Parts: sequence; C-alpha cells; structure tokens
Amino acid sequence: MTMNTPQIPPERWVANLLEAARLISNRDYQERRWLADDALAWETPDEAISMLDDSVLNGFIEQFGESFSPVQASAVVEFRDEVDRYCGMTPQHLEPRRVLADPAWETVCKKASEFVQVFDGKWPNGAV
Repeated sequence: MTMNTPQIPPERWVANLLEAARLISNRDYQERRWLADDALAWETPDEAISMLDDSVLNGFIEQFGESFSPVQASAVVEFRDEVDRYCGMTPQHLEPRRVLADPAWETVCKKASEFVQVFDGKWPNGAV
C-alpha cells in the first residue's frame, strides 16, 4: 500500500474522526441530547453514524494505514467493522431510544472509545 499525498492533512483527518468517535463513545451526551425535547437536527444517532461513512474510515486507513502502530491499525479496523456491522443490521433511520437500548450500539461505543484512546495525541507523529 502506497501513501498518496492526502487531500486533507492527516492532523485534520484524525481530528475529524476523533470528534465523531468521541460523540459515539459518550453515552451521557447521547442520553442528554438525543432524548432532549430541544434536541437539534444534528443531535441524532443518524448524524453520529453519518460522520463515519465507509469512505471516511476506509479512506483514512488507505491513506495513512502504513503509519499506524499495530495497536492503532487494529483499533481503527475494528471500529470501522463494528460501525459497518451496526449499519448493516439496523434501519436507515435510527430511533434514539432504540439505539441507546441496543447492546450492539454498546459495542460500537466501546470500539469508538478504543479508537480515541490509541489515536488521541498519539498520531500522527505522536501528537494531534
């Protein structure tokens, strides 16, 4: 795999993914905002997932995979695979209460948290 010159700098790319992964891993935020009477349009499970469509995570892996440590490579692939699995088994529109009660969502949240732990401040070149 050859790293091409990315259109988005690696620091920006990982920052965007970390932002999405933090949102997905934050159960308190999800319960507080997704279920709120005044929840905004972007405060839904649909929006959380759409931040990580296949091309975003796959593009990140394709562009920068050679620079990941083995732990980082495993974490990003497991996160991508869990998001893909969840999207494949759920309806296109996600109802917040059902998502929060779904054990499969808990697995996605766990993989998001693991991604944050191994990438935040540790990539690229040891700091974001």
